[in-house]
Amino acid sequence: MEPTQPARLISACLRLADEQIASSEREMADVRCILEDAIARLMRDRASVTALQFQDISDQLLAHASGRLRAVRQDLERARETLEAGREPSLGVARALHGSLLALASREARPVHAADLEPGAIEIF
Repeated sequence: MEPTQPARLISACLRLADEQIASSEREMADVRCILEDAIARLMRDRASVTALQFQDISDQLLAHASGRLRAVRQDLERARETLEAGREPSLGVARALHGSLLALASREARPVHAADLEPGAIEIF
């Protein structure tokens, strides 16, 4: 069965969204490199505790963002496959995707904050 015009439009939107996710992932990789360099400089400047805390917080934030992007990509792929297979009307696919994205948006966007970076004792194993 030939996809309807709304299904083709939704499918095109999904491809564009996927391209934006890929772009965000490339930018996050760039940020990771910048952070690694900054942490290395902090370690050389004898600010090792601050560097370790900074590394921990930045790693947590990047991992959280990566997980959110991965979840969006999976939702988009599931919607695209359903549309292309013609298993469900376009409106049903759009509603399911909308509900899934709303659920993702309701989760905490930032698991750690800069305020979490406080001077103090550190345990090294």
